[in-house]
Amino acid sequence: MTNISKSLRVPVILLAAFFSVASPVSAIDLAAVEAEWTPPDSATPIPMWGFIADPGSCPAGPVAWDVGPLQVGSPGATLTINLRNCLSEPVSLVIPGQNATLTPVVQGNRVTAFTHEAPAGGTASYTWNNIKAGTFLYQSGSNPAKQVHMGLYGALTVGTYYQATDEALLLYSEIDPALHATAAAATPLTYKPKYFLINGDAFAAGQAVPVVSANAQVNKNLLLRFVNAGLMAHVPVMQGPYMKIIAEDGNPYPYAREQYSVLLAAGKTLDAIWRPEQSGTHALYDRSLSLSSNGAPGGGMLVYLNVQPFPWILFMPAITGAGR
Repeated sequence: MTNISKSLRVPVILLAAFFSVASPVSAIDLAAVEAEWTPPDSATPIPMWGFIADPGSCPAGPVAWDVGPLQVGSPGATLTINLRNCLSEPVSLVIPGQNATLTPVVQGNRVTAFTHEAPAGGTASYTWNNIKAGTFLYQSGSNPAKQVHMGLYGALTVGTYYQATDEALLLYSEIDPALHATAAAATPLTYKPKYFLINGDAFAAGQAVPVVSANAQVNKNLLLRFVNAGLMAHVPVMQGPYMKIIAEDGNPYPYAREQYSVLLAAGKTLDAIWRPEQSGTHALYDRSLSLSSNGAPGGGMLVYLNVQPFPWILFMPAITGAGR
């Protein structure tokens, strides 16, 4: 679908000056676990798999599913993730767009995992040296057509744009309940998603639309980090001022693209600067019309960005001459 573009001639600062540098991250401990997600139109949970902060041992039963914990890195630092596998089959971890030495797992004539795996009930460590700035998706690298759809994904952000005073993450994904009845059934060959999520949430008609950012301010730059962990392309559309699309997959554009919508292909990440001109709630929705919840209209991929008025501060002169 063609993006609505106003201009292609807005310069982007070189990456070295574009990002601020935070303190290096230490090792991260994650666990791959069984989980459950309760849809907005039913009390019956859907079986999922998910990444959580490692509790030190495997949970006794399914946990409430959410997208994997947001990881924040520093440009040029070394990132290490220690993974505990609480699932019944091997799991691995990859970050597309970040350089790493991969050791693919081959069974017969097929590559079944992009890199070494944590066996069922075991652990494995993954390291990325000199990580680059941008927005990235971390996900299972083992049988990803199955395991990623089961819920093994999350976001990694590296560096902060000097232009932006705040930021909001928008992680898109889908759920096809038929593929989650058993883990063995999860295959994309008959993929027909019924629920469409942003940041692990989907809503249905009559429910409150999720609010993503409550820190955006009028005439202040807000960084929007778009991530697509789903198997379908989506087209986020901003209801209001256009966005300046400045990078994709951690690679800055030589010129920003001023657009009201972006094409967010499966597995892709995009960074955009948005400068709201009015306070209130601004709708961000999927133009490819993933706006239903289990077939019912009025749900799906719609969120509000809550923009605060400019924080005016009233200054008063000091009171002098006391006692006169």
